[in-house]
Amino acid sequence: MKVKLTPLNIVSAIFLVIAVLMMLEKSPAPSAKTIDLSGILMWFSFLIVLVSFISDQIFRKFIPELKKIWAIECAFIVFTIILVFIIKVSIY
Repeated sequence: MKVKLTPLNIVSAIFLVIAVLMMLEKSPAPSAKTIDLSGILMWFSFLIVLVSFISDQIFRKFIPELKKIWAIECAFIVFTIILVFIIKVSIY
């Protein structure tokens, strides 16, 4: 069985490690003045893992060549980052 390493696999692995580290991290006792966002960020990381894994499987189904998968997935990641940045700037 040939294993294909793709950019979305790398993104999935990175965010899975981040989510697991957040899950294992011991959070300090919450006080009245602080807001604990680690749970939200942990679930957001799991959501990113799920979306990137499904997107990778879709790209693999329709694009058989590894070079084309790398080009398209890198463009997809860059487009997503730019879109998130534009949305963030327009909201704030």
